[in-house]
Amino acid sequence: MTIRFRFSKSDLITAAGVAMRPLEIDDKGGLFERLGQPGITERLTHEELADLLRQPDTAYIAGYFDRAKQDLRGRKPTDIINGLAHDVRRLVIWRKAVCDAFLAFEAAGEINRTHAGYAEGRAKLSCEVERRVGEGMAAAKLARPGAEIITRQLPGSRTAFQWVRSYERAGYSALALIPETHRCGNRAPRWCLHSEALMNQVIEIYADTQRPTKAAAVADTRQLFVRESERRAAAGAPTLVVPSAASLRRRLGLADPYYVHAKRYGTAAANAKFTLFETGVDVTQPLERVEMDENRLDVISLLTLSGIWDHLPPERQERFEAGRRWLYVAIDCATRCILSMRLAETPNSSDAVRALRDIFIDKTPMARAAGCESTWHHHGGVQALVTDQGTAFTSDDFQGAVLSLGVTTLLPPAGKPWLRGHIETFFRTYGHQLMPLLAGRTFFDTIQRGDYPSEQLACLCDDDLITILLTYVVDIYHNQGHGSLGGETPNEAWARLVARYGTPPVPDGLTLRRAFGRPLERKLRGDGILLSGLTYSCKALREAFLHSPQRNVEIRADLRDMGWIAVKVGATWHPATANQSGFDGVSYDLMQEATRTLRSKHRKDAELDAPKVRRAIERISDINRRAFALRELTPFHVTDLDVERHQAALQYPVRSDAERLARMTPSADPLVDGIQITPRTFMPPDLPKDSSESPAQERTRKNRWRFDDEQ
Repeated sequence: MTIRFRFSKSDLITAAGVAMRPLEIDDKGGLFERLGQPGITERLTHEELADLLRQPDTAYIAGYFDRAKQDLRGRKPTDIINGLAHDVRRLVIWRKAVCDAFLAFEAAGEINRTHAGYAEGRAKLSCEVERRVGEGMAAAKLARPGAEIITRQLPGSRTAFQWVRSYERAGYSALALIPETHRCGNRAPRWCLHSEALMNQVIEIYADTQRPTKAAAVADTRQLFVRESERRAAAGAPTLVVPSAASLRRRLGLADPYYVHAKRYGTAAANAKFTLFETGVDVTQPLERVEMDENRLDVISLLTLSGIWDHLPPERQERFEAGRRWLYVAIDCATRCILSMRLAETPNSSDAVRALRDIFIDKTPMARAAGCESTWHHHGGVQALVTDQGTAFTSDDFQGAVLSLGVTTLLPPAGKPWLRGHIETFFRTYGHQLMPLLAGRTFFDTIQRGDYPSEQLACLCDDDLITILLTYVVDIYHNQGHGSLGGETPNEAWARLVARYGTPPVPDGLTLRRAFGRPLERKLRGDGILLSGLTYSCKALREAFLHSPQRNVEIRADLRDMGWIAVKVGATWHPATANQSGFDGVSYDLMQEATRTLRSKHRKDAELDAPKVRRAIERISDINRRAFALRELTPFHVTDLDVERHQAALQYPVRSDAERLARMTPSADPLVDGIQITPRTFMPPDLPKDSSESPAQERTRKNRWRFDDEQ
């Protein structure tokens, strides 16, 4: 596998407390200079950089030395959106949606940076913001008729322009929108409300199926002003000022061109005219643009794992629930390689976040668990992520994770699938190639399905389904010629483009845990904090235990690597490593399986030592390891509730090596803990030497109870 990173001279890498900035990057590696020590340089290969970024004491900050980033760092309370409180984080996401919608309308000529222009486009801007954040009328769950709909009030033009300018100066970073002060205010509109309502009629008059000219629409609108002024004069009210023809033409020029064209010529003609991309976005570098979407599988399956299904009686199998799973997929637009794939019970933000997390890791172990011959090594940092308007992608959890990683998010309008053509094409490809081979398919619609008994033929379980999907993607799709790549396979395109351009660096381990880690809360103890039987500590935790009155600590854990976690002490996140060595890279599932096995075998031992648990992990069969890897991609993965339940069930932690050596419990197995040597038992002189039984071996009499019918 070829690894090559791209760095900017304004980036910063801190490893083991040493800060460095890149000077030169080539195909072999990079030359880095230490900060504060001019002339002290160090050369690292791309493989060494990849290993360095996975360490808990390594941090990578893109654009650290940019002027905008320096200004933000001195004024903002945090450098990551997920570090904010829930209400503040949601406010920042909403402010970002306001800025993105404003810039989009400004680029389209539908709004300008004047108070009047902002007032004119305020209503449309509000609708666009609600669509981006999923609030108000664009919410996923519509309110009952007559119910109140609560939405956020758009800011005044002065505040909005201030947000947009700060957003632009910061390089379109959401950190610039973290609230510092509360300002409000807006300049009065140029026209009164009645005049504004009449002036907007020029758009409705012009956007008519009879297709009047602009001159006729302006003349009709001026005539509306004249009639309204006569009516108000008769009623003794102030008359309205009739706008000039130039003012009405400018107002007509601010109209939505798509709306006007659709009203005059029809929606089909408007869609044909305003299609932005016919063949997709032109991208040349790997992970420059990643498209992600959800799709309901065209097959009915059994909503369970095969291990459970095999142990159910036939009468229970007949009553078992069957249905259609959802599939989350992320694709790289430059190479057409699939970066992640995950089954879900229903569209939800949790599975969407997990699918996003898989983009940044090597998924070859998952492919090996499914029996694939090819590797699934495609991963790296993401520059731009494109999703639809699904509730899972507009949720706070998903948007917070994306913004915490510094990834640019693009949300094309709904109803225009060609704006996400690569992911839509993949769904169509596997629908035509793979789904016809599966029993229980539902076809594309009820007409094509006909009398096909999909429910009666459902026989695939979740792990069978994910195994088939992984086999198709890793062994078939990645190795067959792709039409949009000129006959080149996605694997060949990946190897060629990575060797030429490289991939963006994967976020460091601490950033990944802060963005994707399971948010948990633990009580501070003398040995740190306890999670899944392991204790974690660091210098910050030890200082907090001595001097901080706060006993509860927020943590973020990666259940795929229990070697270290992220802990929040005060307002700063720190890496905390396990006090017990040998658990780096060990997943939560393997930990629980090994601990459960040992506690069943050694029921009298209240505590388990770390070496014994590590040996149990090594003894777990490859079949179980593959099952754990596949289960992670199904809806039966470990949830936060499972973690809390297992934590409550653990009465004692796993002892570290130091604790085990201090008070080791002798073992009866000489191959486990060594041979136990005990002093010879003293034999009393009155007992014969050839006695076969010792006093310790005498059987104690037990009372035996029985029913005596004769008494």
